[in-house]
Amino acid sequence: MIMCNMMKAYVISKPADTINELQIVDVPIPVPAKNEVLIKIRHASLNPVDYKLIMHKPAFWQYPYIPGLDCCGEIIEMGTDSSKFSVGDMVAVHADLTHGGTLAEYVVQPEHVLFKVPDSFDLRLAAALPCAGLTAYLALVRKMNIQFGRTILIQAGSGGVGGFAILIAKAFGLEVISSCSNKNIDYVKKLGADIVIDYKNQDLYAQINQLYPAGVNYILETTTKDNLQKDIDILAFNGQISSIVGILDSSRITEFKTGFGFHEVALGGAYLSKHYQSQQDLARMGSELIDLLKSSSIFPDIHKYSFDEVSLAFNNLVDSVNCGKIVIDIP
Repeated sequence: MIMCNMMKAYVISKPADTINELQIVDVPIPVPAKNEVLIKIRHASLNPVDYKLIMHKPAFWQYPYIPGLDCCGEIIEMGTDSSKFSVGDMVAVHADLTHGGTLAEYVVQPEHVLFKVPDSFDLRLAAALPCAGLTAYLALVRKMNIQFGRTILIQAGSGGVGGFAILIAKAFGLEVISSCSNKNIDYVKKLGADIVIDYKNQDLYAQINQLYPAGVNYILETTTKDNLQKDIDILAFNGQISSIVGILDSSRITEFKTGFGFHEVALGGAYLSKHYQSQQDLARMGSELIDLLKSSSIFPDIHKYSFDEVSLAFNNLVDSVNCGKIVIDIP
């Protein structure tokens, strides 16, 4: 039972050029409307999109704005006509990027975007999973329909999306090649990558051409769209690329040579397009990914920060201090 109608939250009071404008303030606890629930947040995770949105100053934000898209917490109040979950259920969510709200003690979310977290599942991992994990799952499983025994290049395996992508690809029985810097090679190998290439000190594409002269079946591009033409050049015939960094300049493509498939991955597009079925699929993918991971003993590294350390956590995220995922513990 809530004894007070106020909560602590991180707020951007006006359009800002830097994440240092974040302030922790007291704001009213939100009230769930029809088909919504109120969640007491246990853990929230940070993603690059969080600070990019802050500095991009989206026109669809209304200030003061509470940032943050990912969290895990306990349902403590139900809105009218809410029936999918119950008070006491532990759930996770990738929130609407037009509303955000997870860098706070409480958040209201519509039922249809939530997925349940089993009692045995680590809550910090559940909080870390939505943005990065669902992006990887959407790219590999929904978009490319990855198949057992084939090969995949996962760019930047030490990042949030790349790390989850390695786990998913190995669970589906693929041979995984991944790129990272020298300092992160051991970490990426720990996640399960079969071949890890130091992209800073080696020619990544020459190495792959040598190892796989017929090309690789799939590529997850997470770094820059400047790589996309080179990615096509190392694809096997009828190979596929999923990109989270933009689309390819079609004028540079040699037609009818590789027969490749290209997929743009835009998780937040489910909200921006107001596409209800795709929003529902976020929850389905979350449940499927938890089922895939709950028997695993290998997970991305989780770096824990207190609620008072959000600014430090953001700065470390910007500076790529940590591999894996950053999770904020919220009392």
